[in-house]
Amino acid sequence: MEMNWTVEQRYRRIEEIDSVDIDRMMSASQLDRGYPKYHIAPPFGLLNDPNGLCHFNGEHHVFFQWTPVGPVHGMKYWYHVSTENFVDFIDHGIAIHPDQDFDSHGAYSGGALVENNQALLFYTGNKRDDNWVRVPTQCLASMAADGSIAKQGVIIENSDYTEHFRDPKVWKSNEDYLMVVGAQTQEKKGCMVLYRSKELDNWEHLGPIHTSYNDFGYMWECPDFFELDGQAVMLFSPQGVNSENQYDLKNIFSVTYIVGDRLNIDTVELESHQDILQPDYGFEFYAPQTYLDKQGRRIMIAWVGLPEIDTPSVEHEWAGMLTIPRELRLEDGYLIQKPLAELELLKSDPTEYSSSFELSSTSFCLSFSTDQDNFQIELSNDSGESLSFCANEKQFTLDRSKMTQLYAEDYGTKRYAPRVSTTQNIDIYVDASVIEIFINDGKHTMTSRFFIDDLNSVKVSSGLIVEHTSMKGIEGLYSAR
Repeated sequence: MEMNWTVEQRYRRIEEIDSVDIDRMMSASQLDRGYPKYHIAPPFGLLNDPNGLCHFNGEHHVFFQWTPVGPVHGMKYWYHVSTENFVDFIDHGIAIHPDQDFDSHGAYSGGALVENNQALLFYTGNKRDDNWVRVPTQCLASMAADGSIAKQGVIIENSDYTEHFRDPKVWKSNEDYLMVVGAQTQEKKGCMVLYRSKELDNWEHLGPIHTSYNDFGYMWECPDFFELDGQAVMLFSPQGVNSENQYDLKNIFSVTYIVGDRLNIDTVELESHQDILQPDYGFEFYAPQTYLDKQGRRIMIAWVGLPEIDTPSVEHEWAGMLTIPRELRLEDGYLIQKPLAELELLKSDPTEYSSSFELSSTSFCLSFSTDQDNFQIELSNDSGESLSFCANEKQFTLDRSKMTQLYAEDYGTKRYAPRVSTTQNIDIYVDASVIEIFINDGKHTMTSRFFIDDLNSVKVSSGLIVEHTSMKGIEGLYSAR
């Protein structure tokens, strides 16, 4: 699946892509039976980080990184879709083009802040000089209520960190704007850098936020900071970390969070913080971003994918998708994740099964409650190729060693998660080639791609009663599909 893309090929702009190639890529993605129905995926090319998530003008706005040249990392655009209910979407197309000197080699990731009847879009301008040295800056654009977007230019230049300086996330605290940026120090340590401003155009560099994890990998990507249920949360994607236990940090890159009492702006410290935790124990979960909607819900969406890992969907000219939206709350130091209530609108009438059953669709949800020490759910085809999710009294196991198409085997074919209680209420969302499993009452999830040709059955171990619901597809995206 590895493709030999040249730099020139990767960094072509969409205007340079022949319409015949676009039609070919669109057709290939259309024909892929692994393309999801109710997850946001690209029309073709590569999708990675969610960007600019916000609730604005009565709609949830979702932007994402998009490389249109093909299923490869290269020239990045912000693509834009919106929805009132996560069922019916509006496809707005490209929102931010890399068309200025400061973002000439890509409009990289960032967040949004809704204020004064506009959505302020913060992103990293990626520029390369003649020697291909990266010159990153933090940039601002604004989106009006009519959807028009205007770039405001560079607001922070980089003078303190290596070229790894990206992914701004901004929020308002009293009269101050605060921004975190993912960065690498000159000592090659990952950090979450804090800035402060009164007017958005003059930012004071306060330095990295201090925690007991000041030597934790070589880069922290996609930082997010938010307050939830009276506490402060740092959420980020560290690179260059691993763990000796069988659960944590097993992917090429993982996601972690730290919960503390509050962020002390004067000392730039997350006060009285707990140990670092991992929200997801699957094979592919990265770059999550959160936002508040008008109901006061803290909603998280992540990329179902990883840097430097190709999945079999690249053969069909597309790669990457976004998770379903998840509502967050804090409980006993854990970020509790729950599928957003609007997803119920996509569900058909449920059917209960206590044994194996045939699938009429590969887009469905399974729900069950159990206090059994040992159980198993297996998705399979007539050839015996399968994906299995099982448990014993101590842990959960997701095993994709028997898939039709294996990949990323250097990082293993099984993932494990701790079982923190005997009684479990589990939801499993499956959509053609992606699975999202909610375990431990939402304290953890296991998110993964999987590839089984002609998937057609679910095997349920003895004693389980499983509720099955088919899932409808979301509407309004990529009218050419």
